[in-house]
Amino acid sequence: MTENESNKEMQTTSGQLYLDKDFSVELNFKFWTTKGARFTASSRLKKINKLSSYSIGFLSGYMIIIGLLSIFKLNNSHIVSNEQLGFISTGLSILILVFSQLESANDYALKADKFHNCALEISDLYNKLRYLKTNLKSNEKINILAQELSIEYGNVLKKYENHESIDFEFFKISKNDYFKMSGWKIFIIQVEYYIRTKFIYHFLIVGPAIIIYLILK
Repeated sequence: MTENESNKEMQTTSGQLYLDKDFSVELNFKFWTTKGARFTASSRLKKINKLSSYSIGFLSGYMIIIGLLSIFKLNNSHIVSNEQLGFISTGLSILILVFSQLESANDYALKADKFHNCALEISDLYNKLRYLKTNLKSNEKINILAQELSIEYGNVLKKYENHESIDFEFFKISKNDYFKMSGWKIFIIQVEYYIRTKFIYHFLIVGPAIIIYLILK
């Protein structure tokens, strides 16, 4: 997380920055928002991994169906001939191979696990800080120990890649009692989240089925 991102995430609904408050309060907010965003990132990547597997499976099935249309002469379309269907089937098989390799290279499942582990580590630091703030009376002692936790926090972040900005925005939706976002802002975030997480896979699953239906119609 960059300094600018941290400053944005520490902006309260009243406009006052947590940076202007006690160090332990600032750190508490950092822990809370970062672990929330990392858990959200893990969930998003798990959804993408699942949808990616589904889309590759469906595309493989569509490829076989298109091949069978030409073999059994079930093509009723005046636009696409049986020979063209054979070419489409071959081309589709090549595209599926390339797409599956690209998706595999993204390693969504592994990244999801890493974000989840990162969130768990930050959650431990968050719990330690909450314990200190609950049991220690001296703000000076709390801030000294909080500084040690801050160093641990920095070391944790160095071990993992950063989450996407949409992960923090989607996390804010789940905590809207705190962040007080408008309904329109929530809608925009949900649309962006859908486009970046599910749209392409839903299109790949549903789109070819519509095309095959139009051919058979």
